[in-house]
Amino acid sequence: MVLTEKLDRLIGIAAVCLLAFSAGTLNASGPTVYNKYLQPVVTAIDYHTRVIYLFNYENDKLIIVDPQSINGWPGDVPLQHTAVLPEGDMIYITSDNTQDHPSYIIALKALDIDWDAGTIALNLESLMVADSPNTPGELPFVEPVNNVQDVPNWLIGRGTQIHGNTFLPYSDFMYMTEFTSDRVRVVDLKTNQLASVDPIVIPGYTEQTHGINFNRSGTIGLGTGYFFDNSVIDVYKPNRETGELHAVGQIMLGDEKKHAAFTHFVYWLDERYAVTASMQFDKTSLTPATTRQIIPPSVWLLDTFEGAATKILSQTNHPNGRGVFRSPSDLAVVNGKLYLAEEDTLDYSFGNDGYISVFDLTDREKPRFLKRLKPGEDLPAGYAVAHTISPTPDNRYLIIASWVSGYVLKLDTYTDTIAKVWGPSDGLVKPHGIFAAGGNR
Repeated sequence: MVLTEKLDRLIGIAAVCLLAFSAGTLNASGPTVYNKYLQPVVTAIDYHTRVIYLFNYENDKLIIVDPQSINGWPGDVPLQHTAVLPEGDMIYITSDNTQDHPSYIIALKALDIDWDAGTIALNLESLMVADSPNTPGELPFVEPVNNVQDVPNWLIGRGTQIHGNTFLPYSDFMYMTEFTSDRVRVVDLKTNQLASVDPIVIPGYTEQTHGINFNRSGTIGLGTGYFFDNSVIDVYKPNRETGELHAVGQIMLGDEKKHAAFTHFVYWLDERYAVTASMQFDKTSLTPATTRQIIPPSVWLLDTFEGAATKILSQTNHPNGRGVFRSPSDLAVVNGKLYLAEEDTLDYSFGNDGYISVFDLTDREKPRFLKRLKPGEDLPAGYAVAHTISPTPDNRYLIIASWVSGYVLKLDTYTDTIAKVWGPSDGLVKPHGIFAAGGNR
């Protein structure tokens, strides 16, 4: 499957830096939010305790907020993802559907912050209702067919879940996706309300998507297939004036007989090329009869001009191997290096370990293995499931979250070592939905 139209008019647009300010120029220990300036803030939620986390990657401070202390908070709702504007003055939280509550998209205004005291003043600006209480998930039925590929319970959503917050550059829109259904949610950042185009549903494209990831010019969006046997990356052309998405085509990770499947994130290299990583090991009941093989966890180079995908990293069966060891849940490319967050979540074991792999990407078609950070050595003992990566805007640090073992790590990309560990001793239990101010996702 290839693109249905050429993107040559889009590719020619040069990438423009989104922010002119460097996080390193700010006084991170000051008591207030420096509006109109980039903030060294990273946000997340906790699956278990249902609190909101704010991390300062310059002074290594942490603020933990009980959201039920915020006036107008809807109650004890399960939290899912976050996003934060570059200035650090607006934070967005999504929550899951329950029997008593709809799914919410919650906009919070940060009035002031004191990192030394560990406090922040937050006002609830908007409570956007995404559906009705007790709305079930709409995931396809799937079951295992072998002893290699499991179908774990954690993945089968019991109700609406809103994931994958992304900002569309040079626009006033934020996008999220209901991976449990086929709806793309769109927020107008000028009003902090659902946009007039919300929800966006495009049959054959928006089902089981985890985020629409845009290039820096905001001219192309790529949607992942976050479910079993979804082997395509969806390609969209966004309208930065209205927020609409136009489906351009799909890029298949392989071909009809042999392909990879189950992708969580995409990371752009430039205006034309991006990389993604697949997580699925083997066939399931959803695998088409025409498929001879599911390609095991791997990394793919996406050419959005040609509508083609090339496998650039294959699976390895050893932690010292030069390929993909565990299912790569997330990836980032900074300072000429490819980083993989590898997690143990889709086979018949769960959460036994987790790794962070580093590759030289001087040649984007031939990554060269550099190192793999391991639990009990480079990573904390008992570390498991490296789930998400959020680079800081200057690319100095990667903030990496593990919702299974309760850690958020700050990796120094100059040395490829862990510079700071936030973990259970700091009050973290199941951190998720990490987002660094100044990023697009």
